[in-house]
Amino acid sequence: MPRPTRRTLLGSAAALGVRAALGGGAAVPAPAAADGGVPFGTGPAHDALRRLLPHHAEQFRLVRLAPGDRTGDRFRVGGRAGRIEVAGTSPATLLTGVHHYLRHTCGAQLSWGGDQLALPDRLPAPGASAERSCPLPHRFALNDTHDGYTAPYADWPRWERLIDLLALHGVNEVLVTPGSEAVYHRLLTGFGYTDAEARAWIPEPTHQPWWLLQNMSSYGGPIDPALLARRARLGRRIADRLRALGMRPVLPGYFGTVPVDFAERNPGATTVPQGVWAGLPRPDWLDPRTGVFADVAAAFYRHQRELLGPAGHFKMDLLHEGGDPGDVPVADAARAVERALRTAHPGATWVILGWQENPRPELLDGVDRDRMLIVDGLSDLDTVTDRERDWGGVPYAFGTIPNFGGRTTIGAKTHRWTERFTLWRDKPGSALAGTAYMPEAAERDPAAFALFAELAWSERPVDRAAWFDGYADARYGGRDAAARAAFAALRTSAYEISSADGRPHDAVFAARPSLAARSGTAHATHTPACDPAAVDTAFAALLGVRPALRGADTYRHDLTDLARQALANRSWQLIGQLQEAYERGDGASFRALSGLWLRLMRLSEEVTGAHRRFLLGPWLAQARAAAAGDAALEARLERSARALITTWADRPTADGGKLARYANRDWHGLIGEVYLPQWQAYLDELADALAAGREPKTFDWYAWEEEWTRRRERHPERPVADAYRTARRVREVLAAAPYQGTLTVTAEPAALPPGGRARVTAALRNVSGLRATGRVDFALSGPEAAPDGPLSLPSVGPGATGRARWQVTAPAGPPKEPLRALPYTLAATYGPRGEERVRAVREGTLWVAGPLEAGLATVTTNGAVFGQVAERFAVDGGGSDLWRATAEFGAVYRPGAFAPGGSAQAEVVRQDATAPWARAGLIVRNRLAAEPGSPGTRGFLNLSVTPANGVVLSYDATGDGTLDTYERLAGVTAPVTLRLVRGADGAGGGTYTGSCSVDGGATWREV
Repeated sequence: MPRPTRRTLLGSAAALGVRAALGGGAAVPAPAAADGGVPFGTGPAHDALRRLLPHHAEQFRLVRLAPGDRTGDRFRVGGRAGRIEVAGTSPATLLTGVHHYLRHTCGAQLSWGGDQLALPDRLPAPGASAERSCPLPHRFALNDTHDGYTAPYADWPRWERLIDLLALHGVNEVLVTPGSEAVYHRLLTGFGYTDAEARAWIPEPTHQPWWLLQNMSSYGGPIDPALLARRARLGRRIADRLRALGMRPVLPGYFGTVPVDFAERNPGATTVPQGVWAGLPRPDWLDPRTGVFADVAAAFYRHQRELLGPAGHFKMDLLHEGGDPGDVPVADAARAVERALRTAHPGATWVILGWQENPRPELLDGVDRDRMLIVDGLSDLDTVTDRERDWGGVPYAFGTIPNFGGRTTIGAKTHRWTERFTLWRDKPGSALAGTAYMPEAAERDPAAFALFAELAWSERPVDRAAWFDGYADARYGGRDAAARAAFAALRTSAYEISSADGRPHDAVFAARPSLAARSGTAHATHTPACDPAAVDTAFAALLGVRPALRGADTYRHDLTDLARQALANRSWQLIGQLQEAYERGDGASFRALSGLWLRLMRLSEEVTGAHRRFLLGPWLAQARAAAAGDAALEARLERSARALITTWADRPTADGGKLARYANRDWHGLIGEVYLPQWQAYLDELADALAAGREPKTFDWYAWEEEWTRRRERHPERPVADAYRTARRVREVLAAAPYQGTLTVTAEPAALPPGGRARVTAALRNVSGLRATGRVDFALSGPEAAPDGPLSLPSVGPGATGRARWQVTAPAGPPKEPLRALPYTLAATYGPRGEERVRAVREGTLWVAGPLEAGLATVTTNGAVFGQVAERFAVDGGGSDLWRATAEFGAVYRPGAFAPGGSAQAEVVRQDATAPWARAGLIVRNRLAAEPGSPGTRGFLNLSVTPANGVVLSYDATGDGTLDTYERLAGVTAPVTLRLVRGADGAGGGTYTGSCSVDGGATWREV
C-alpha cells in the first residue's frame, strides 16, 4: 500500500480531531469558519458569473458542497451540455471550479492579462466529472505595496474584477489596505489631534503602503476629507465582497505607529524614534508595553471594525526594514502587540511577512506560534532551504514576490515552485500551511500567477511542460504548435530565471542615463536573469500563431509583452558595449551604438502603445478620476501618481535613498516623455565630449523628472498601434540590428608559468535568437600567439556560440613580480547574415605567475589567479561581493596554520580601486574550500582594506556561514599593514582581534 502523503492526511485530520501537523511539527491554524459546514448562499458566485460570463452564466448550476470528512476547500465539476454543475465548499471555491471547467473543457481563460472567451452558445459537457481539493487553510494574495504599485486610485469596478480573478484562481485570503487611513484618522482625533493634523500626517494613497509599514508619513498630504471618506467606503465594500464570497479579508493590525509628537500629547506614552527610511522621516513607534499602547490599540481595532467590518487575520510587520526597537525587548514588544490583538479579536491570526531577517527570532519567542502565520516572500530562493529550522515550526505559507515595483518584467522561478512545494508540504514535521502570492504589484505576468495558483490544488508536483502546453491552448483558444513552442521556450528561460535574488530583469532603457547602469533602478537584479535568445525564440514563435487565434485579447497582450521584452533585453546587450566604446575613445562605434540604442527606445515607445496594459494613460486617468471633479485635488493626485513611477518621492528619496525609477515601467508615454529624452540628451553630450576631447557635463536628472511630475497633459487610454503589425516590425528591426554578440576570452591554465604556454579561446555568442550571423573573423594581438584552428567561421546560429583558439607563450626567465601582466586585444568582426558587419573588441590581461611555495593552497570563487616571488604575493580576481549570502573571493592559504593564540600579518602594498568595497587582506574560515552552505563554511572572518571604506573586520555573528556583521576604521587605504590575532578558544568558539598600521608596524590601531 503506498504511503499516504501529508496532503492526504491533512485532508482527514479534521475528522480525527487532530490539530498538530505530522511528525510532531507545529500546529497549523484552522481557517475562520466560513465553510466548516455552515450553510452559504450561492448568490455571490452567481453574481460574479453574470459579470464575467454574461452570455453563459445561466448555464451553470452552483451547488453547496458539504466538507464531509475533509478539512479545507474542494470543488466538483459535472453536468451535461448547457447545464454545467459546479459544487464547492464556498462561493469563491465555486468560482475556482468554474475556472477549472473553462480552462480544461472549453479551452478558455480569464486573467489580469486579458480574457479569451471564445465559447460556443451552448457550453459543452465536461469530459468526465472532476474533483479537486486543497486541505491547506491559507491561500493568501497581495503585497503590502499592492495599493501603491498596482493601482493606488483603483475604483470599485477594478477592485471587483480583481477579487473575481483571485477567487477564480483559488485564493481565499486577501490583504486589504484601502480604508485604513480612515481608521487612523479616527484614532488620532481621539488622542489629541485635530482633523487637519490627522489628515496632514496621512499620505496620499500612492504612498500609504509604506506609511502602514511604518516607513514614512505625510508625503503628498494632507489627505482630502472627501477622498478619505470615499476610500473608507471602498475598503468596506472590498471587505464585504470578500466575506460574501467566503474569502477572508486580511486587515492591517496595530503595532505602534504614531506621529513623532504623540508622547508630548499623551501622558504616559513612551515612543521610540525610528529615524529615516530612504530619505524620508519615519513615524515614531509607541512602546507596546505601556498602558497607553493598550488604549490606542483597543481604539484602533474598534474603529477598524466599525469602518471595515469583522476580520480574523491581521497583517503586522514589526520593525520593518530597519525599524529600531531602542531599549524595548523585542519579545516583550511582540507579546504586548499580540495581547492587544487577542483582547480585541480573541481568535485572530497574526500574519507577518517572511523577508530577509524577518521575523526576528526574538519576536517569535514572544508570541503564541500556533496563532501566527508567516507569509514567506522567499520560498523560491536558492539560499532558503528549511523554514521549520528558520522559524522554529511556526506555520507559514509557501510564497513568492515575483514582481518588484510594478516593473514590466516577465519571469519567475517557477521551477523552484514546482520542485519545492509538494516536498516541503509533505515532509515529516512540515509547518507549511498554505501559499502566498505577493507581487509588489499585481496584474502583471498572468502565466506566473496561474501556475502558482495551481500548487495548492495539486496533490502531486505540477508538471511544468504539460502545464505550459495546456496554458498555451487555453490562452489563445485552441491547440497551436507555435503557441506551445513559444511557452516551451519561456518555460526554460523566463520561467526558470537564475537570478540570486529571485527577480526578473527590467530594462536598462528605464534607468537614469549612465554608462554604468545595469538595470532600470538601483534596487534590482544587475545581470540578465535568463537567456535573451530564448525569449527571442518565444517571440518569433508567437508571431507564428495561426491567424484564427490572433484576435484574442490575450494574444495581443502577450505579443505586445514579448515584443517589449525582446527590445528591453537589447538594452542589457548594448549598455556594456556603449561603455567600452566610450572608454577606449572609439567615437564612430559610440555614435553607431547610440543611434541603435535610441532607435530601439523609440520602437519600445511604439510597441507598448499596442495594448492597454502598457499605456501610461490609464494610470494617470484613474488618479484624476479619484478627485471626483475637484480640480486642485486632481492636480495633486496626478502628481503623486507621476512621482511614484519616476522620482518615487522628493530629492532625498530619489537620489539619496536611491528609489528613483524603483517603479519603472515600459509604458507608452513614459518611455517617450521621460526615458527617451533623457537618454538622447545624455548620449549626445557624451558623443560631443568624446569628439572635443573634454569631460562631459553632468545632468540633474531629478530636476528633469520633477518637472515632468507637475505636467498635466492627457495620454491615450486605448491602444494606438496594431499589436501584430508592430510586433512584426520589431522582429524585422531586431533581426537586422548589429552589435548582438557577446565576446568573451578564457585561458587554460588561467595563469602561465614563466616560459609556459596557455590555450586562449575567444567565444562569440550570438545573443539574437532571430537570425544567424554571416562570416565571423577573429584576431588576437599583444602576446606571442599562434592560431590553434581556424580564425574565421562561416556563420554562428541564433543563440549559438562560435570559437577561435590560439596557443600563447609566456616570456621565459625568473619572474620579478608575483604576477606579470600580458595585455591583449581580441577583436571579432561579425553581423547578422546579409547585414553590415561591426567590430567587437575585448581588451584584457593574461598573467604570468610566479610559482607558489610548497605547502600553500589556493581557493577561488571569483576566477582569481595567484603568484608569488619570495615573500610577496599577488591576487587578481573579480566577484560581486563578500557579504551575507555572497562569498566571492580568492585566497592563498596554508591549511591549519592559524592555531589558537596565533597571529597573522600581511602588508597590502597596492590595491586597484575596482570598486568601493573591493577587499585585500586576510581571511579565516573553518574550511576555506568548503562547499557553500556546508558546516565547513561556518565560522568566517575577513580583515581587509578597501579603496573607499577603510579597513573592515567582517565576521559571521550568527553561525550560518555568512559574513553578516562588521566593524570599520574609516579613512585608511593601501599601503597598510593588517594584523589578525586569534585568542584562546572558549566553549562558544574563538575570539579574533583585527588591527592595522600605516607606519610599517610602529603603531597599531584596533579595528
